[in-house]
Amino acid sequence: MKLSIIVPVYNVEPYIERCVRSLEQQNIPKQEYEIIIVNDGTQDQSIQIINKLRLEYPNVVLIEKENGGLSSARNYGLKYAQGEYIWFIDSDDYIEPNILNSILEKSYELNLDLLAFNYYHIWPHRKVQGFNPQKQPEKKIISGKTYIQKYPIGISAWFFIAKRNIINQHKISFIEGIIHEDYEFTLHLFQYINRMTFENINAYNYFHRDGSITTSKGYQQTLRSIHSWQSIIASETKRYTNKDSYEKEAIQWVNNHKFYGINRLFFAKIPLHIKLKEYEKLRTLGAFNIGKNHLSLERKFRCFLLCQPWFYKTFIRCFSIFTKQIQ
Repeated sequence: MKLSIIVPVYNVEPYIERCVRSLEQQNIPKQEYEIIIVNDGTQDQSIQIINKLRLEYPNVVLIEKENGGLSSARNYGLKYAQGEYIWFIDSDDYIEPNILNSILEKSYELNLDLLAFNYYHIWPHRKVQGFNPQKQPEKKIISGKTYIQKYPIGISAWFFIAKRNIINQHKISFIEGIIHEDYEFTLHLFQYINRMTFENINAYNYFHRDGSITTSKGYQQTLRSIHSWQSIIASETKRYTNKDSYEKEAIQWVNNHKFYGINRLFFAKIPLHIKLKEYEKLRTLGAFNIGKNHLSLERKFRCFLLCQPWFYKTFIRCFSIFTKQIQ
């Protein structure tokens, strides 16, 4: 078994058939890869659709679990995977036809721990390429440390395939119960990657839809996002203690994540008393202690301002008053 594709499923009835069929429209034998569908307690007709597809495709494996979220489903799918490489795919997205052969051929030919590739952002009437290939390590075999040091790193867990034994050996998993989980996972994974490269093929199609985890809006989702950044910052601060060369590089990306957390809170449309409470949590976590990072110049300036307690606490009140007036 060369590849295990892990697809969590939760209430994706309009999209799941497109996703699975794209995984089957490939140019390698079915026995060389498996599609592990993780039913994360879906409440719509997604599983009925999958069961019909299982009659057509013998390499579709369905496993069941109680609802626990995307991270939980991915972690659960890993327990059942048998492929040498792992690919995490979201069930509302899809991949290009006949690309698995070239992806796996390159990975085996170069004995790669991880192969990254390009993708498209997909909207109903628009399609945009994701990575600028000139800013990725195309035609270069590098380590994960070099990648996070010299390149604008990819975040999403679906932009690469990686060796399963590396993930298992180092107990790399997704933090459960949060969103933005890929930030912590990929930075942890790169620590153990010795051989990786970037292939400029548009393999993945990232579909932007209303109602997805990342596009959902509202009070509770905003608060969930803030709490997720707190969990990520806490986990990464504990893991990276500046004791080796990889950790020194990783801390610069952790500083990016700290900025994302404090920036998310600053502009959040939530009651002021909750904002101030979450501010104290972030402060206790050291989120405002931001050193060297990979932020853009505009974000570096904003970061400088937000890390000043007088600025943050003064303007967080002003922003709360302003948003009330325009609601």
